[in-house]
Amino acid sequence: MSEEQKLDNGPAGLLDSETIADGIESDDGTEEITAQKVLEFLETAWTNEMSAPEILMHQSEMIELMMGQIAHMEENMKDLNKNDFRYVAHQMELERIRYIMVSYLRCRLRKIENFTQHILNEESVREPDEKRLSQEETKFAKEYYENMETCFQQVALQYMPNMQRSEADQRIVRPNLMSHVFIKAKVSVPSVVVGVDDEEVDLAANSQHIIPYQLIADLIHKNQVKLI
Repeated sequence: MSEEQKLDNGPAGLLDSETIADGIESDDGTEEITAQKVLEFLETAWTNEMSAPEILMHQSEMIELMMGQIAHMEENMKDLNKNDFRYVAHQMELERIRYIMVSYLRCRLRKIENFTQHILNEESVREPDEKRLSQEETKFAKEYYENMETCFQQVALQYMPNMQRSEADQRIVRPNLMSHVFIKAKVSVPSVVVGVDDEEVDLAANSQHIIPYQLIADLIHKNQVKLI
């Protein structure tokens, strides 16, 4: 498909249907990545991150792929007249995609700032392929924690009794994993424990539920349900 034909297809035409990366692992094996699939993946990651009380697995690779695709989209638009309605529509779509990425990253930074020590403690015991922070986020979290500890020491801690100085664990802020969230099942999931009495229910595909986050956290990581 020519660049002009892509532009004529409306905002969706900006996103290539051609493969832009080797592939990602899915339940059915390795799946080819197109720009449209990357966008759909990021939209799901964004809504999950916004609704989850804890920080989820980072998607820095997908962010980088989409940033490269945005640069490609902007190159495609250079030949369009800025007064052309197609240009306006495509520009709005680009702004929408940028908003999703910025909102996603800001949400993650907000969680890092709120739960810094808890997140760093959790990351320290995870295997390398299970770490949820990107390298940049890890660097930011460590620097933020060190700066906050230095400030707290200079402003308050040095004036407190020795007993209170040593109670660092009590200052750790943790997310409320038992907060209720809305979920939508992407596939059928049998025998999900939903209560303190080990009550089990079967989640039908596309069914929606409200449930404590901790009970379905592993289903989100397995991509079997999504937050809405």
